[in-house]
Amino acid sequence: MKLKIIASMGFLTLLTACGATTQTASTEAAAEVKPLAKTKKSEQPVETPVVVAKLPEEKPQPEPEPAFEVPEIDILKGKEVAEIEAVFGEPVLRRKDKPTEIWQYLSSSCALHLVFYPENGKTGPLTVQHIAMNDRESVKDVPVRACFESQLKKLGAEKVKELTS
Repeated sequence: MKLKIIASMGFLTLLTACGATTQTASTEAAAEVKPLAKTKKSEQPVETPVVVAKLPEEKPQPEPEPAFEVPEIDILKGKEVAEIEAVFGEPVLRRKDKPTEIWQYLSSSCALHLVFYPENGKTGPLTVQHIAMNDRESVKDVPVRACFESQLKKLGAEKVKELTS
């Protein structure tokens, strides 16, 4: 039993001694580190010019008024698929739930949803029977006129004329 205790103590002493030697050696080695090359000091410090990015001083211009009269949104009700597609183009989303179709158009501020139903219940051409709009960032309602105007601005004056004629 005494032999085990003596052996254990000897082993611990050996480990402690190794740890101290390693620590001292690395400290001494760090103290002896010398730079590889000498650098010349310049006689005068070189000034680096300070460059700061500036924002443009121009004030943002308000969006120009549309070059057309914005019609009431109800102008879309009763329009057939071909008429809507001729003015608005392909929808971003087209959902078909027989006998209805839902089309979605997006502007930077809102989404316009057009719901087409058959004109005569279950038969006849699909026409816009319901219109819905929502904000693109949240589910809150948006002002109808402002949303419709943003959709029409995206199309341009010529397409709006087609819609109103």
